[in-house]
Amino acid sequence: MKLKITITMLAALVIFAVPLKAQWNNLGAWPSDAFKGSTHGIAVDPDGKVWVSNYYADTTIVTINGTDTVKSSYRTIKVFNPDGTQASFSPIIFLKKNGVVKDTLKYSTRGMRADNNGNILYVDGFWQMYRINYKTGEEMNKIPENPGDPDLGFAPTSPAVDQNGNIYVAPVLPGNPIKVYDTDFNFIGTAVDATPGYSRTVEVSKDGNTIYFAGYSNGAITVYQRPDEFSPYDSVGTILNGFHCEALAWNPATGYLWASAGSGNDPAEMGYTNNTWYAYDVATGEIKDSLKWIFTTPGSSNERPRGIAFSPDGNIAYISCFGTNDIPLIQKVVHTGNSVRELAELPSGYTLSQNYPNPFNPTTNIKFSIPETGFVTLKVYNTLGQEVATLVNEEKRAGTYEVNFDASNLASGVYMYTLSTNKITLSKKMLLIK
Repeated sequence: MKLKITITMLAALVIFAVPLKAQWNNLGAWPSDAFKGSTHGIAVDPDGKVWVSNYYADTTIVTINGTDTVKSSYRTIKVFNPDGTQASFSPIIFLKKNGVVKDTLKYSTRGMRADNNGNILYVDGFWQMYRINYKTGEEMNKIPENPGDPDLGFAPTSPAVDQNGNIYVAPVLPGNPIKVYDTDFNFIGTAVDATPGYSRTVEVSKDGNTIYFAGYSNGAITVYQRPDEFSPYDSVGTILNGFHCEALAWNPATGYLWASAGSGNDPAEMGYTNNTWYAYDVATGEIKDSLKWIFTTPGSSNERPRGIAFSPDGNIAYISCFGTNDIPLIQKVVHTGNSVRELAELPSGYTLSQNYPNPFNPTTNIKFSIPETGFVTLKVYNTLGQEVATLVNEEKRAGTYEVNFDASNLASGVYMYTLSTNKITLSKKMLLIK
């Protein structure tokens, strides 16, 4: 059955000047650098648990069959509590249903997404889709449910879910359709007959009336829209031109659509940066924010941004890359709540003022001036010289600026903040007392 369709125009204006409304601090490998692999699926459930799976087999089980020794390789789904410990049912190798082993994670992971109830959708390279109970780790639904039932029909990307629980499954290979299933895994119909370009992910608006298809080989995200649930979808253009996007997700706090811009394998264009996710306001067409992956090997083409998922409050982003097996499964990026505003004061030169108040708990203001346009960084370091926060990291025009620094995630102590341009480096100390 094909879904009906009408055309609604969608503004696709992208504003390239990225206002620094908020800042994110990448804490590095999480929960530790012991967990490495080539991530191809990541999701966060309503309890804040982080679900992650490797593309490649990462577990071997040896069984004895008579006189034969059989080695079988499997993927695992690791499930981490917010404190970094593993959930009681993690890692998942065998999927149980009503306490009985029903399936094994034998085939390559293709993507994950939490559904409208927080349960985890998992798709694999054998064209199958599972729903896993986020509280127990047990299988709830599967396509195909029984031998001989239709599978998904193609190698799938990470699925998308609307507020009614309808599931949108897009293809990796171009020319295949985007299919829609209801919350019980019944096939509803085809939303898009043939997708353009190779893809790894798709997203959908809450009401299900707008689909965002990330064709990373196209250098843009194609938008399909319908006026209501009874009408068909049609392509209404592209957004984020210059993106070679492999990871999409909504931030539940802001409603922004976060998209990766590109990698060393498919480089970002038009001034965007590889291994960076940008927050896109679908209502205004503006880019509002960004966060970055910390390379294991600088500029590596084997670290392709393939996953992003947010904590329930939207203040933590868990990001992942696909590539070699020696990179972190997950990096944790925390929203610091810092903001930057431009003041009316004219700059008299390069200046960095003492923060106020000082001592502070947990917020303080830092003012600086630059007399000419240039790339500016303002970073905070602990007494060991380790970077703990990046407050500014972009080109700024000549002017005077004030940064609000939120140190809620830091321990009491002395910190150094440093302003750097291509001409000067200025530093001062500040004292955090909690």
